[in-house]
Amino acid sequence: MRVTQFCLRFIIWLILCVALRPVWADIAPPNAGEPTLVTIDLKLEDINDIKLGSGTFDLTAQFGMAWRDPRLAFEPEGEQGGPRIWMGARAEQQLQRIWHPIVDVNGEKGLSVTRVYSLAIWPNGQVELREKFSASPRFDGELSWFPFGHISLSLTLTSAAMDRRQVEFQLGELSPKEDLAAVDRVIHGNWVPEEVSWYVSERTRSTHSGHLYPQIDVNIRVEHDFLDGVHKVLLPLLVIALASWGLLWLNSTVQPAFSSPRIGGTTTLILTTIALKFVLGRELPVVHYLTLADVLFNVTIVMLTVSLLASCMVAAVFTEKGADRAGALNRRVRRLYPFIYIVLLVVSVLLFIE
Repeated sequence: MRVTQFCLRFIIWLILCVALRPVWADIAPPNAGEPTLVTIDLKLEDINDIKLGSGTFDLTAQFGMAWRDPRLAFEPEGEQGGPRIWMGARAEQQLQRIWHPIVDVNGEKGLSVTRVYSLAIWPNGQVELREKFSASPRFDGELSWFPFGHISLSLTLTSAAMDRRQVEFQLGELSPKEDLAAVDRVIHGNWVPEEVSWYVSERTRSTHSGHLYPQIDVNIRVEHDFLDGVHKVLLPLLVIALASWGLLWLNSTVQPAFSSPRIGGTTTLILTTIALKFVLGRELPVVHYLTLADVLFNVTIVMLTVSLLASCMVAAVFTEKGADRAGALNRRVRRLYPFIYIVLLVVSVLLFIE
């Protein structure tokens, strides 16, 4: 009786081992002695919402991998010898039964969303996997000259678990790449593409491991649209500067009632400039160093404050010392104001360059 129970338990244990083996056991790579060569294809579909405040952008792309696994070879049916194809959820289920590389988006904000499109296995064991993913990678670049200048939109695809002893990446097709007009249709926003490049590199995953993991680096160099910088930053500040100078031509010594709109108008311009900077907060980079936009806004606010103080001084001189002294002071102020404005702006820009 005991022998019968022992044999029954042993048979059940063997059945469980066979049934659960795919759950706890890793599937060995196709070539145990050398890395499996995986060809990477990438099709950029959409790049948008380039956020200067957080240093990220949203990207959607189709991703393809192709490799050969002789263990999956089969006899073709018919003369065509076409592949076996799985789509959607069926492809995801089939992936659990075969060896396949897993690629992760490196250096992104949050988690990427990936969906399997299709899986095809050819009679010779060639495997083709197509996926689509959305991610929010971080971009690189100095934004000192904003609203002008360049940044590099970087995407890094790294092998998640297999080092270069198990898998090796090979560049396939990146689309679009050479046709910058097609790249411009992919990138949404006030950015103009200049160059698209990609290459294979390697990196370590932790300081405690010397293993190198293959990765694909994609760099898209873009330039901020010049006209957008002009009409969003330069033109509004120029109009504010001219309006502040125009208010100084209201001669309060001839008509004392002009003092109120002159002082009130300058105060309004100061508040307008500050509000403009807040409104453009999404467009302006949040960095630990000054940008050209910061210099322009700060110079404008300082000169508006000088204009406000000068108008108050003219009103005070008119009250205490009469119209002649106030008129002379007012003429000097409105003559020197644009000159001081330009000199301060040039000096600030030169110091900024240095």
